[in-house]
Amino acid sequence: MIDIKPKSILEQPIYLLTKATPCPYLIGKVEKRIATDLTHNYEIYNELAVNGFRRVENWMYRPICDNCSACKSYRVDIARFKLSKSLKRVSKNLKNVNYTIIECNSNKEHFELFKKYQLDRHTGGSMGDMDEDEFTSMIETSPIKTRLMEFRDDNEKLMGVLLLDIDAKDLSAVYSFYDPCLNNLGIGNHMITQCILFGKENDFRFLYLGYFIREITKMSYKSRFKPGQILENNEWRYI
Repeated sequence: MIDIKPKSILEQPIYLLTKATPCPYLIGKVEKRIATDLTHNYEIYNELAVNGFRRVENWMYRPICDNCSACKSYRVDIARFKLSKSLKRVSKNLKNVNYTIIECNSNKEHFELFKKYQLDRHTGGSMGDMDEDEFTSMIETSPIKTRLMEFRDDNEKLMGVLLLDIDAKDLSAVYSFYDPCLNNLGIGNHMITQCILFGKENDFRFLYLGYFIREITKMSYKSRFKPGQILENNEWRYI
């Protein structure tokens, strides 16, 4: 006789649809998301990432908005990536800022830099209201392998932090923040460049950079990292 064992409902992915809220990017638009909890289903992480989902803590989500498909997932082809002249200049200007990959343990130093970044770059945004406990949860809660890339200068001053998901074959930059005093030198671009070079050294395929909206200037930096692909009509294509 075949022994059929019942499965717990928690062993099956459950997808939830959020209510409509004002779009954080496009004026006059509303946003809906489809989301699922990875806590008991972390093995589907890669499949979801390939299909345009992003991770925040133990959740994966993607926009599923009515009458709008402006958000396009963007990923960099790591093996084929080459430094442009502008990215070479950034790397040269910030050659004294190097990274170490560490465990995802948040601390006061990280939180203070995060608040400084939010105050300068994203005043009024929802993340600017995060308290230290919420910040710690964002950094430390992950059902998959996640690490921090900690960027420090020659004097060991913390200049930036990048939260990095490390899957079997792909990388995903979950979130990053840095000292605004280095913004004019391109510290954000430098951090992503180093992330891609880390991926190249370790034979990863793609670095996922989140969503790309052509009309949003603050997202345009992603297209500097080439060759890049966007997910459109459920297919990845080079742009």
